[in-house]
Amino acid sequence: MTVKYVQRIKRADGHYDLYFRKGQHRFKLASPDGSKELEEEVEALVARVAKIAAANTPTPGTVGGMVKKYLHSADFLGLAAGTQIEYDRYGKEIIADLGSVHLKDVTSAWVDALRDEWRPRGYRAVSNLLQVLKNALSPAIRNKAIKTDPFANLERIKRPHDSPEANPAWDDAEVEAAIALALQRKQPGLARAIGLGRWGGFRRSTVCAIPLNALTTGYDDDGEPHPRIYWVTEKRKVLANKRQDPRLTALLTSTPNRALTVAYNKDGQPWKKRALNQAVTRLVDALAKEGKTRPNLTIHGLRHARGVELAEAGASDAEIMCQLEHATERTAKIYREQANRRKMADSAQAKIDNVVQIRERKKAARG
Repeated sequence: MTVKYVQRIKRADGHYDLYFRKGQHRFKLASPDGSKELEEEVEALVARVAKIAAANTPTPGTVGGMVKKYLHSADFLGLAAGTQIEYDRYGKEIIADLGSVHLKDVTSAWVDALRDEWRPRGYRAVSNLLQVLKNALSPAIRNKAIKTDPFANLERIKRPHDSPEANPAWDDAEVEAAIALALQRKQPGLARAIGLGRWGGFRRSTVCAIPLNALTTGYDDDGEPHPRIYWVTEKRKVLANKRQDPRLTALLTSTPNRALTVAYNKDGQPWKKRALNQAVTRLVDALAKEGKTRPNLTIHGLRHARGVELAEAGASDAEIMCQLEHATERTAKIYREQANRRKMADSAQAKIDNVVQIRERKKAARG
């Protein structure tokens, strides 16, 4: 019996696998060939494909229409390339899930229920889905097509309590060990990448792209020269115009320029983001086996280390924002909280140390 949209693929053992094929849609079928169950499975897939097609051609005044418009907007095109790819994927998920929902039906209760419905997809996925949805619906909220902001009091899904910190801040000893191992392996461009992340506070995309001509000379109020970094960052398109950290200057001075970018791979070419991730992971894995680093360090954790260091040094939120090329001061507050927690923990331990020392002295005095 021939069933429309069913494709038969012969395996090496002579048996056939059945696939549903309609346009670009392809699904493996589970029902036996020639069965009534197969016809019903195909009918259900035809309906599913029709639903997807309808969702992907959303009408004005719907959530799908707003998301589709956002994915072609200036705001979306102004995002970093990697973020565009990620948001485009999440946007298409939203269109497929609820593209036909009318804007008049978007309420705080609806968004709350949607958040809970998406929860099984994981913390990161839910956060990104909600962010894309919020971005897409912002024009409708501003022009009152959606009467009240449904995201105003929305409680985000919290990171699971038992999940490890995604990008822990590096300790200075870990940074020194990683740079030393990179130089030992004759990878000065990798050592430079680590230095740019730790002492420049740059994101991975900027570490990969920052050119040699971004390293310039500036002059202080007394006319004395000093090395500076002048460049527009890759992700947020924020100007980096700051004096170099002396530790970064020392590293750059002691290592060769082999590419048009400050950091480079072993072939003297600019880093690709994924390749840089892999190179840092290999370094960390090797050092973790020797007990010189923790095993879960990442390239982005170098930026976090810079942020915490700035907060511990007493830098203001505005100063942290300018050092790390943030668009707002929100993230600076996070670094300040981390720094305060560390100081309070150390202060508490100092008090315990003092109590222990007093007890030991009294014990010694009693003989």
